[in-house]
Amino acid sequence: MTETCQLTLPSDAFRLEERNLPASLARDLAGRTITVRIQPEEPALTHKVEAQDYPLLIDPQGNCWNDWRPLRVLFTDSEGREWRLPRGWLSESAFCTETPLEAYCPVSQETVFTQTMNLPTSWDLWDINITWGDVARAYHTKPAMVEVHLSPGEPVKVFWRGPSGTIWRIPHDWRKRRVKLPEVGVLVSQGIPDDVSARYAGKIVSVNYHPGTLCCLPEQYRFRDTEGRRWPVQIRDCALVGLGDAQEILA
Repeated sequence: MTETCQLTLPSDAFRLEERNLPASLARDLAGRTITVRIQPEEPALTHKVEAQDYPLLIDPQGNCWNDWRPLRVLFTDSEGREWRLPRGWLSESAFCTETPLEAYCPVSQETVFTQTMNLPTSWDLWDINITWGDVARAYHTKPAMVEVHLSPGEPVKVFWRGPSGTIWRIPHDWRKRRVKLPEVGVLVSQGIPDDVSARYAGKIVSVNYHPGTLCCLPEQYRFRDTEGRRWPVQIRDCALVGLGDAQEILA
């Protein structure tokens, strides 16, 4: 049931590099219109697979079945290598209604620092071409430690060392965000209890948000209270004041 379509790629090569495509391939493909294969969502346990397939499910009798797979956008380069591209690139408004974070941070000198990052789902990591071995073991490394590189005139680069020791690129806008919450009435209108709303109205809180992924709704942040409970709040009602768990303030 695989379909093909034409997809025009972003003109900035770094957006392809953030999907872990080699830099030379990213430069060659940037801005080009390519043919991609679209494989639809695949329910689990619909057909048997080989033992070396992944991800898979094994029933009590030892039979190997396919696990659930989301919609996939696949591109094969001239060397026969297969790369996964974001589902959201099929339609600019399909998965993310928020304006992407500016990738070029105004800095006067090179700066490198570390931050913690809550990784999204295994499928989202696999979607940026991280090998399944590191994806499957990434669950045990949450929150992950990432290294952020800021250089004058260069896009923000975020690197994560996977469990295998391989260094992977992570999209720069997956970092934790510090946002200012709206006033009491807005929080209450969105279903947050009165006591929680009164305690957190106007506060600056840290939220996890991975635009375009399966784990985050495109119109909502979710913040945690002191008891660890998560509360949804509309992105449009919040003000973004910074990124990560360091004092990295947006210009």
